[in-house]
Amino acid sequence: MGLLENLEQRLDQIVNGSFSKAFKSEVQPVELGAALQQEIDNRADNLNGQTVVPNIFIVELGPVDHERLATYFSTLSIELGSLADSYTNEQRYTAVDLAHITFDLDPNLETGVFRIRSTAAKRPESAVAPASVAESAVPQMPLSAFATESTPYLTSVTGEEFKITKSVTSVGRGIEADIQIDDTSVSRLHCSIVLGSEVLIRDLGSTNGTIVDGARASESVLHDGSIIKIGNITLTYKSR
Repeated sequence: MGLLENLEQRLDQIVNGSFSKAFKSEVQPVELGAALQQEIDNRADNLNGQTVVPNIFIVELGPVDHERLATYFSTLSIELGSLADSYTNEQRYTAVDLAHITFDLDPNLETGVFRIRSTAAKRPESAVAPASVAESAVPQMPLSAFATESTPYLTSVTGEEFKITKSVTSVGRGIEADIQIDDTSVSRLHCSIVLGSEVLIRDLGSTNGTIVDGARASESVLHDGSIIKIGNITLTYKSR
């Protein structure tokens, strides 16, 4: 039996079939599982000889789906997190940490439509690891693998510096972001910076987009002195 079939069976047992009865025309939990696997595959990136994948996922739902699934968010977080960890291990991918799943409301999404945003980062300290997946089961990329003689950083127009010390560093307004920017024009997880043979910046489906050296970018190579604009905030990338 595949991972998705196992997920569907467990969820059905937990809620006594209420998923299959209540959500036929709305978002199905097994759909989230399939999309999660696809997101992992699509965002896989080769770094230092290892295929690194995201482990932090935000599932955005429209008002109807968000309200109906809210009762099950805790269960879904655990089950989908277990699925993501098992899939990562099965595909021989590498993650920065175990998976962490949260849910968010997007009032512009229609019923039955959802979006998944992801990044690679350490889980919040409050996150609890799924009992079904051991810490050692998911290969994890040590941050020392990305150590260099100097530490790159972002600097704001006011001179504030934000060091980039992880293989993948997320930038955003939310508490889950590695670099937190307190501005309403910045999305909760706005973009991420990936250290490798080249330094990349990736937009994470932000509302206001990511501008690099004057051009809107979904992904772009950063060079020393590159100007990054996220929402109303302007940052400069420094390679040291």
